[in-house]
Amino acid sequence: MDLIDRITKVFNDYEVLQSPIIELYFDNQKNIVGHVTDNIFKNKSDEESQALIWDELKKNFDGQELSKIISIFHETLEERVQRINGYFSKNVKHSNFWGHLTPDQTRYWLFIDVAKFENTYKSFYLIINEKEGVSSGLTFEYPKEVIEFMELEFSEIHDELYQNVFENAENDIKLLLMNKYEKLTDQKLYGKANRYWYVFEDFKLNPVSKSHLIFNSKEVKIIRKGLEKIDDFGIKNTLNKALQTSEIFNELKKPI
Repeated sequence: MDLIDRITKVFNDYEVLQSPIIELYFDNQKNIVGHVTDNIFKNKSDEESQALIWDELKKNFDGQELSKIISIFHETLEERVQRINGYFSKNVKHSNFWGHLTPDQTRYWLFIDVAKFENTYKSFYLIINEKEGVSSGLTFEYPKEVIEFMELEFSEIHDELYQNVFENAENDIKLLLMNKYEKLTDQKLYGKANRYWYVFEDFKLNPVSKSHLIFNSKEVKIIRKGLEKIDDFGIKNTLNKALQTSEIFNELKKPI
């Protein structure tokens, strides 16, 4: 019985959970990620829900085994349906894929992942906008010594690193849009008369499900090139499949 099977059994036997659905898998580095679905989480905060998950893990697995568990997200049955079907609630806090459509209909894609490579945690983000010719990103490394300095529990590591990389990526996109705002001020468009004013008060990135990852031909080329510079994160498998599917769709498109 491998570690995933043992964790699944622990949660299925966990009396606190009502009717759990356990979805766990190994990433490219053989670390474990996934979801535990149960309506017990409806009336609990994120902190309480994660405590339920990790307290039970700590009771049943040793430190070496726990170090192989990167993230196990909690969700209700409704949230699971939304995740699978691609209809996210406004309160989604974690996604590997985000999108933003600007007032002039240029689309920003943001791809994010966090993974553990032996004793080093890494996170990265990649920002793509084919109309603007944007392809930028960063990789962050957190060696064991840094994680220890941060004094993070196993249950906190993924969320903390994810939040850090998300905020960096979000700020990069907002800066690009603020530059657009500044350019329009040359035409004496100020405040809300400037269509990019929203970036200062109502900017949002929207989570995108795997099934909605469809890219045009130019995006496919830029994303594929950007992925060449990225380490072997699990997200690359999903993106490569999405790129292949997008290429098929783009070939099937014919003018009427």
